[in-house]
Amino acid sequence: MNRYLKSFEPPKVALALLLVCGATAPHTSQGQALYNGAGGLVALTDSVRYVRGDVENAGEFNLTTAAGSTSNRLFIDEGNLLNTATGKWLAGHSTVVLMGMTPHVLSMNGATLYHLRLDNPAGTTLGSDATVAAGLRLATGNLTTTAAFSLRLAAGATVLSPGPAGAEDDHHCVRGSLVQQQAVRGTEAVDFGNMGFVLKPQGQALTLTVDRRSGLNQLNYSYAQSPDFAGKRSIDRIWRLGTADGQRPAQPVSLALTWLPDNDHGLDFGSGLAQVWRSTNQGLSWVKTGEPQPAPGRSVTVATAELNAWYTVSLSGSKTTAPANQTLFAGTARQADAVLTWSTTTRPSNGWYVIERSTDEQRWREISRQPIASQRWSPAASTAVDKNVGSIATTLYYRLRQLDTDGNTQFSSRLTLHFAGPPVFKLEAYPVPLQEYLTLDLMTSGTGAVQIELYDMTGRLMISRQETVAAGASRFQLDVRALATGVYTLRARQGDQFFTRMLKRD
Repeated sequence: MNRYLKSFEPPKVALALLLVCGATAPHTSQGQALYNGAGGLVALTDSVRYVRGDVENAGEFNLTTAAGSTSNRLFIDEGNLLNTATGKWLAGHSTVVLMGMTPHVLSMNGATLYHLRLDNPAGTTLGSDATVAAGLRLATGNLTTTAAFSLRLAAGATVLSPGPAGAEDDHHCVRGSLVQQQAVRGTEAVDFGNMGFVLKPQGQALTLTVDRRSGLNQLNYSYAQSPDFAGKRSIDRIWRLGTADGQRPAQPVSLALTWLPDNDHGLDFGSGLAQVWRSTNQGLSWVKTGEPQPAPGRSVTVATAELNAWYTVSLSGSKTTAPANQTLFAGTARQADAVLTWSTTTRPSNGWYVIERSTDEQRWREISRQPIASQRWSPAASTAVDKNVGSIATTLYYRLRQLDTDGNTQFSSRLTLHFAGPPVFKLEAYPVPLQEYLTLDLMTSGTGAVQIELYDMTGRLMISRQETVAAGASRFQLDVRALATGVYTLRARQGDQFFTRMLKRD
């Protein structure tokens, strides 16, 4: 029995006839769900479909896109995407967008999506195995696979988030199992899916599968434990590697492993050295791989000839040697400038004061290096100004590194500075062409009333609505079912800030 369309369930043959040539599945008048039963056919070709509620497929769901077209999109608002064990999903070159403000479940039963965009701060849970052929965009929120299932990226597919270079962060990441297989060769470094694993094959050819498991805090799944570890446990991230037919490289390759602050697992890599570990017996025992190394940016590199193993990172028993004095580091945001001050209880004998800046607490950039010997020491604080950095981001992070000529280093505590930033007024409206409801995503730097108006081509006011919003992101919807075919103008205003966009209804 169709649990979504109990009031209207056409015969399977009739359903198939209704859905060819780009027609869409019937749904309730409220548009709450789309169900394609066993033997049914849904065919969306070069179109945009918006569904408020679940999409479930037990027949054939065809999102084939014409050559050269990128317009085939399926928006699912406040609902789950469920492809059953009998469902056949043909992704074409389409984009599926899961959006809304409540948690989603994505269950594909091994089927492939082409582009997948997640725009839901409440997060999405993977209910069965799935593959993404081209790209996973984490616009808002995280994807959690659970321990039972994996999200597979096809070779060449990548994960993108709003962070620098599209890298994941704690609020835009995949937790659980993320898998990709790639054939690599030559000397250039190969990035596996932008998921914190880069391999440099050193001129060799091999096929490697990487299963990155992270963020679930499960022993021998996402983190390791050993009496040999300093702190007895690793970060909450394990990379499981495997080559085709157990192939072993003739010479060591280089691996770069990167993790998120959320994966630190209580380990402080700002004051201790990182140690890479390897297991060839599914986590029963671990051996050191490479030498201890600084990892304040949560990234390490290691050379290894063992590619059929698990890898993780923990603190080393060797601590960073610190000068026997205390470094005090402070700062404030002054308009668009960062004013930074530091002092020490005693004068260091040699080396440098190094100031580093980050936008994400992962990648740090040196912005100032001052020789200690050239400075006149006193207990009073020294000062540096990072000019006009408020234009880079509204939140920036700083730290002071005291480095001596023997390579020993000591980090200060990290500073977080907040800048007002320029006024923001941004409105996204979708889906277009218009369907039953128009979703509006508003970003504003001010709190107050926003006036929304929709006009037809003659200038007649069709919809007028006022919303009171807080600074930041807001979402609301307009009922546009009564609008006729044509072109409309959407206008939004808050104070002296305006937004205008042309919309179309076919």
